[in-house]
Amino acid sequence: MDTQQIASRLLERIQSDLLEPEGELTAGADLFAAGLDSMAIMQLTLIVEQEFGVRLPESLISRNTFETALKLAGVVAELKRA
Repeated sequence: MDTQQIASRLLERIQSDLLEPEGELTAGADLFAAGLDSMAIMQLTLIVEQEFGVRLPESLISRNTFETALKLAGVVAELKRA
């Protein structure tokens, strides 16, 4: 699964389970502007673990990592390769 596929799957879950954005989110959309908050970050961390079988280290649970679905997907893809 490549980064773009991971980002697409993340967006599906974000829109169905976490956020109710006014329009459809894109992979590069600012998730914080769309309503992502600290509680949603924790929920999204669990989604990553369940969907992709990787555990995000505490050091990566940051605003920068979760800024966009594409950034998060890049982190997930890198962890899957490790």
